[in-house]
Amino acid sequence: MIVTIRPLEENDAYTSVKWRNDPEVFKYTGNTYNHVITIDSELEWIRKVINNPNDYRCAILADGVYVGNIYLTDINDGNANYHIFIGDKSYWGKGIAKSASKLIIDYGFNELDLKCIYLRVKRPNSSAIHLYQSLGFQEIQTDEEWIKMMIEYNANGSMN
Repeated sequence: MIVTIRPLEENDAYTSVKWRNDPEVFKYTGNTYNHVITIDSELEWIRKVINNPNDYRCAILADGVYVGNIYLTDINDGNANYHIFIGDKSYWGKGIAKSASKLIIDYGFNELDLKCIYLRVKRPNSSAIHLYQSLGFQEIQTDEEWIKMMIEYNANGSMN
């Protein structure tokens, strides 16, 4: 399976709105919705975020099929926050998140000149924690609900 990422496009809203209304997809994210997300609100959200110069928000494609989103947000002073979800549940557990993560981390370090990428993950999300550790993220802070992790770019061109 060939995994690629590309910047989000307005038309992605017609697919992503379905994912945002699926509580299973958003079970472990920081975004839980207590209302239905409409196509109008999803289109408004996409228009806003794709024009934010401090974010790099991408669609994840598996063999050309749009299956999820991956982001670097709050890009500032060589730092950014990482987010990912696979919205199409038929693609869960196939290694797509790892491949897409490698692509965006590489882009962040080599094209955006980031020095450090941070993420937060809910403690019960053991599969995501395993993924992040396999990518080189290190735990830096914890509380009862969240684990904060980071990955640094080092001078010899490899990820820490």
